[in-house]
Amino acid sequence: MAFNVETELYPNEKILHRAQKHPLILVGQLIPLAILDYLPYLLPKLGLFLDQANPASIIAWGQVLSFDNPWVAFIVGVYWLFIWMAMFGLFVNHFLDQWIITNERVIDINQRDFWSRDVSSVLLVRVQDVETDISGFFHTLFGFGTVTVESAGADGSKTCMKGLSKPRYVRELILKEAMRARKEEFGALKRD
Repeated sequence: MAFNVETELYPNEKILHRAQKHPLILVGQLIPLAILDYLPYLLPKLGLFLDQANPASIIAWGQVLSFDNPWVAFIVGVYWLFIWMAMFGLFVNHFLDQWIITNERVIDINQRDFWSRDVSSVLLVRVQDVETDISGFFHTLFGFGTVTVESAGADGSKTCMKGLSKPRYVRELILKEAMRARKEEFGALKRD
């Protein structure tokens, strides 16, 4: 069953911010696959090189490793299918991984693969600490980093998202809303 944040919200809960990974994280993950995607174009050149390196060879490598060979075309097609599936998986993971900050909690949606995801939440009242880590040249230059939210309680669980856009803004928003939520809860307890 798909997780729809709007239908899973508590009564009077409002979405304040949706935080996703920085687009450069996706670009960095796609570069190796783009290089692997280009490799089959080198097969005919490899065949010509092998023909020139050993002209007395019985096998005409230029013809064997050509795209005119149906087996090569088939194998390269299957290869490209897997490369493009991996690229699509990275896109899905990138765009469906998100933190949703509401006026009552932080919802962490972690897309593990095509058909499964983990959804967890931390009530703002239980937020004990929020840390940001912006380390590295590109992280500092382009403004992305890691945000970790630690909750109070016996388990002391931590929720972490790496490569998050605007980590300082997300940290300040969570701390501000956690403070507001604690004041509201304390005010409600005081009235009782």
